[in-house]
Amino acid sequence: MHFIERELNWVLDSPVFYGRHAHQCASEQLQSASFISLPGPVIHSNVMECPDTHTTSALLSERVAREKCSQRVERELSVFHSGRLGLVFEKYLEHILREKYGDVNTFTRVAVREDTQAGVGVKTWGEFDFLVRNTDLNRVEHWESSIKFYLQIRDQQDWKFCWGPGVRDRLDLKGTKTFLQQLPLSSTELGHKFIPESWRALPLAKIAFAKGTIFYRWQPESEGFSDRLKQIVSPIGLSPDHLKSWWILPQSVKALRDQFPDVKISVVPRRYWMTGLPSAELEPRLEDWNTFILNLEERLSNLSARQECLLVGLHAKHSPFDLGALGFIAAPHFINAMSKIK
Repeated sequence: MHFIERELNWVLDSPVFYGRHAHQCASEQLQSASFISLPGPVIHSNVMECPDTHTTSALLSERVAREKCSQRVERELSVFHSGRLGLVFEKYLEHILREKYGDVNTFTRVAVREDTQAGVGVKTWGEFDFLVRNTDLNRVEHWESSIKFYLQIRDQQDWKFCWGPGVRDRLDLKGTKTFLQQLPLSSTELGHKFIPESWRALPLAKIAFAKGTIFYRWQPESEGFSDRLKQIVSPIGLSPDHLKSWWILPQSVKALRDQFPDVKISVVPRRYWMTGLPSAELEPRLEDWNTFILNLEERLSNLSARQECLLVGLHAKHSPFDLGALGFIAAPHFINAMSKIK
């Protein structure tokens, strides 16, 4: 339960990913409109919001409410087997919204479908992650949730230089799709029909609930990470206080060791990217530098075959876990893709 509580607190209290005006930046970052599609123009209210961290924390501000929510999440995750961290993150938000607004006011995964030929052919345009009746503000809210872990490959503001560890996932693709396709869908004539009929007369707002980290490229051979943070170029439209960490090339691992000679290292599976390993699993996974470096090449090769990079945690003796101690080591597929960028 302690780990569930820690993850729940991270979902609520960690800095938000997008800034207030991210939806306005999305169209500026769009490279091609070919993957953006809507069933007709936006004809209803298209108010979009990116909540700040204070607002996300306030969704469940009381300890008792968080405890009840943690219990609900624990029961669900105990039988929820998925390697997709985005679905786990979505489950947390589902129970947060149910705890906040009640089950009768929270609908999940509402598919938007269109009959293309008198009931014979059906086209699915997408789905709403959540439809919520906000009883405090007396409005309907369409929520889209996302958890973001991107490695920035160049010191530039463009979203196209922020890649997921598997390369195919890029901020310019996922971010623009969120703001230009997924959220506007509820404001089209077709999409509006999939809002419960008794809610349709209420004002409609769209909310992008995103948390996550930008990992900035670091060269520990020549600088400390605190100095690197002073020089980063943050992607446009992100919250100024978004989570920031580091990624390095494999040849920089020995320089990383020289900067942190007294720590132990853990390899962090994807399921635990939000907050790092649970304390119950941490101790058996800790390695010294010699063991870690000895196994590094084989690990990176195996991960690269699955289109993944290696997330590691650095753990100092007698120190509490610090999210800033998590960083990526790039695998061969990622490095090869970088070499092709002009």
